[in-house]
Amino acid sequence: MKKIHIFNIMAGIIIIVSMSLAIAGGSNKIPYFLIILFFISYFMQVRNIVKSVWIMVTGLLVVWSLGSLLPYLFAP
Repeated sequence: MKKIHIFNIMAGIIIIVSMSLAIAGGSNKIPYFLIILFFISYFMQVRNIVKSVWIMVTGLLVVWSLGSLLPYLFAP
């Protein structure tokens, strides 16, 4: 497997789990948009359409998703 596929699998798990928790917590439509944006970025990376930009988009989505998980990780 290529390194990019391993990165996308790990990123996908993080994004989908954290956005699912946000949806279950009663969030608005932003988590749905972020999940769709992840799938768009994955398909654009696979098709080699400005790959570096879509890797950065996926990285930003992962950082945002990890940021939304902070209350679950550090809650007493």
